[in-house]
Amino acid sequence: MKFLFGLLAAGAPAIAASAAVLQQPGANEKRGNPWQSCPIDAVSCQGPAADPCCSPENGLLVMALQWDSRFGPSDAFTVHGLWPDTCKGKQLPSGGCDSARAYTNVSAIIESGTDLELAGDMATYWPSNKGDNNWFWTHEWVKHGTCVSTLHPRCYDPVAYAPQQEVSEYFRKVLDLRAHYDVYRALNASGIVPTQPETGRRPKATYSLEEFKAAIRAAWGVDPNVKCRGRRMQEVWLWFKVLGRDRYFPVDPWGADTCPRRISYQRKSASAFTLP
Repeated sequence: MKFLFGLLAAGAPAIAASAAVLQQPGANEKRGNPWQSCPIDAVSCQGPAADPCCSPENGLLVMALQWDSRFGPSDAFTVHGLWPDTCKGKQLPSGGCDSARAYTNVSAIIESGTDLELAGDMATYWPSNKGDNNWFWTHEWVKHGTCVSTLHPRCYDPVAYAPQQEVSEYFRKVLDLRAHYDVYRALNASGIVPTQPETGRRPKATYSLEEFKAAIRAAWGVDPNVKCRGRRMQEVWLWFKVLGRDRYFPVDPWGADTCPRRISYQRKSASAFTLP
């Protein structure tokens, strides 16, 4: 059976408050063999260590979403990556976690997979700002994707497993998270919209750091980390833990903000685009 990802729609407060949520089995949580017998209530980084196929061994993850005025839809943050950390918030080795799966042709793997829309979605929402998508996606897979323990081939039904299918599933999961935790929409709902680009080192049209954080807090009940280059908005980081194998829910941040008190959040340039 293909190892499907689930998406938990509720935020962290609902996770903490609802035992019923913790009792709902995921689509791929069955009984029997190792890839089918995972507990339904395991939460990453809580309690005794679970089988790494059942709960991510590196169970604190950060999704970095970037605002680059040159790339992606004009009304969407694009993906930088989904990065597993240790449960103590420590970064993992820069070379990744599995040299045997350090593929160099990730773009080709995505294009040849069964998810026929993935390549187009990747080009739209996960573009390289250096113009080489294969290099960028390969880097993200090798350094970070190989560290998602629940995506190891041993975690799949060996009869149904297709070589390298975990690569496409990693990227699809991240895109699903980006769509569900739509930072642009959350900011817009709180009246924070991109402003006209301005020249000079000190743009006048700015928002406060607290306004940004409050907008995310209003949407999902947790704070983000907000990253800037100078005064200009660069990235928003959302932190997650995982219920079961693959149901991500947001948690409070483990990192630090790098923005000043006032942030410039400028419209994307004409090279960006708006989806229909």
